[in-house]
Amino acid sequence: MKRRACALLSAWLLGCSLLLAAGCANVETGSATSPTQPVWQGRLAVKVDSYPPQAFSANFVLLGSASQGTLSLTSILGTSLATLRWDAQSATLKTPQADRQFASADDMVAYSVGTPLPIATLFGWLHGDATPVEGWQVDLQSLAQGRIKAWRLAPYAAAEIKIILEPG
Repeated sequence: MKRRACALLSAWLLGCSLLLAAGCANVETGSATSPTQPVWQGRLAVKVDSYPPQAFSANFVLLGSASQGTLSLTSILGTSLATLRWDAQSATLKTPQADRQFASADDMVAYSVGTPLPIATLFGWLHGDATPVEGWQVDLQSLAQGRIKAWRLAPYAAAEIKIILEPG
């Protein structure tokens, strides 16, 4: 648990530099999806009001869908923080320290962030569909400008997701 907290703190500190500089990291994303599936890239920030509070921000490249995809997270300097890959059978979290297998993308993200997030619904939000999720609210009013904000009020600790999409 202490090791994960240190890793999250390190990623957060690296992510803070992201807010101070502009640019987009070059990322090798692999081929977990077909070329016809959507690709999103930009900056991602997640904050969880847990004890102790957790925050994470990074550049990202997201390919695929809720059922199969890849999410690559990098620092502003282009350093790989993590690569998350999933399909209907399993999910893999690859970090510079180790690789770890999970039964699902939801399990992998809950482990990585420390709390469950609405992964399947996130893809709908990226497409502009404000599908409701119990305990969550989403603001898509600035989606045309590449911004999404969502927050959870219940049943877990309050959480917030902010996404800034790169034009592309």
